[in-house]
Amino acid sequence: MYIKILNKIYLGGKMTSLVFSSIWIGILILLFFLLVHINVNLKKKFKFSVRVIISTVLGFAVGIVFQSTLSMVNAEQVPEVIKNVTTAASLVGRGFTSLLKMIVIPLVGVSVYNSIINSKNNEDLRKLTQKSVIYYSVTVAISAIIGISIAMLFNLGVGMKLPEGMEAWTGKGEYKGLVDVIVSFIPSNIFKAMTETSVIGVVIFAVFLGFATNRVSLKNPEKIKPLKDVTAALFAVLTSVTTTIIKIIPYGVAALMFDLTASYGLEVFKNLVTYVIVMFSAMLIVVIMQSLNLAIHGISPIQYYKKAMAPLVLAFTTTSSMGTLPVTIETLEKGVGVSSGTANFTATLGTTIGMNACAGVFPGVVAVMIANMNGIAITPVFLITLVAVIVLGSFGMAGVPGTAYIAATVVLGGMGLPFDPVALILPIDSIIDMGRTMVNVNGAMTISTVVDKEMGTFSESILKEERTIEA
Repeated sequence: MYIKILNKIYLGGKMTSLVFSSIWIGILILLFFLLVHINVNLKKKFKFSVRVIISTVLGFAVGIVFQSTLSMVNAEQVPEVIKNVTTAASLVGRGFTSLLKMIVIPLVGVSVYNSIINSKNNEDLRKLTQKSVIYYSVTVAISAIIGISIAMLFNLGVGMKLPEGMEAWTGKGEYKGLVDVIVSFIPSNIFKAMTETSVIGVVIFAVFLGFATNRVSLKNPEKIKPLKDVTAALFAVLTSVTTTIIKIIPYGVAALMFDLTASYGLEVFKNLVTYVIVMFSAMLIVVIMQSLNLAIHGISPIQYYKKAMAPLVLAFTTTSSMGTLPVTIETLEKGVGVSSGTANFTATLGTTIGMNACAGVFPGVVAVMIANMNGIAITPVFLITLVAVIVLGSFGMAGVPGTAYIAATVVLGGMGLPFDPVALILPIDSIIDMGRTMVNVNGAMTISTVVDKEMGTFSESILKEERTIEA
């Protein structure tokens, strides 16, 4: 009888997938309770941003340990074990991201509408739009130049070849041109735009609705007053819901980070080392550029990053600018000191245009890599054209999954470069995408802060407060 039990636990000297998976699911449950202890009992000892970082590091470390113990099961059972354990972790990770997606559309729609019906000068919206678009265009151009320069410095692509048998990458998605993209922003069916999480469509609808409400209010203010009261109450409730979701960020990022490292480990970094160095070096310089933009406007980057840590870590772990948007807006308003109107409008705009990393750094680096692989001369004309195509293409990324790949499709097609070599970087791109998303979100937050400062609605006192977005 004991032999039968041992056979169920061990198979050929290795632990069975069922037993191994069960042990690790038990470890994850213990990790969950550890996080509860840190975020509840040690709440006063550690600031929220610190607890988010601790949770991320724990998720990363436990995922690496899990990878190192996979030798305890037979090789053919490893995929099954990884699936079992990561599926268990996804209950928290995927559940958390679903909650974020749930609140995006109602929060943005009501926030923009509420800001417009309570604004005293519609001219401010025009200025806000102009400043936001200009800043996004300029920063994506600078980001592209940084990415191109670093790639050329490292001679990225020289000597690289596409291995025989590797499936060629033919581009993901389709870019239909700037006019079609702009037209697609306008929601022909607002309910469809909501279900498809078309944030720009919802914003456009909210803007039209807001202006119409203001016109009616001029003639019949008593008729509009109940609507304004209901909107204000609804905005307060949605803000409260967002705050509740923010409370579980530490659990969500820990689960997402564990899922990533448990699935891939550190092996993904061993190939394409030069590409990884180029991308992260370029993104680091872009972050420095974003920080200088703050400093030039008299905003302390140190104070800013103390407040911005939660959405940046969340962006890194979820790889979703859209999913991070509720936390981004909440942090800008209550932590950084950006006005509600600017936070909702400009930060939302940053999820669709001028993404510094996905639409700036990435296509620039990839274009240089492929040009070097194919022996194409990188002349001044080539570089000027490349930057121009990148900036124009950055306006056509809205609502399309895999933004970085669509940006690459636009740029490589516009430059007449082949798509196939992009297949080389796909195995490790999930790691790079984490950094790209964080830089995108930081770009949207810094531009929102700078624009708000120029609009004269920025609150220095909120930024200087010790209080952060607290769970």
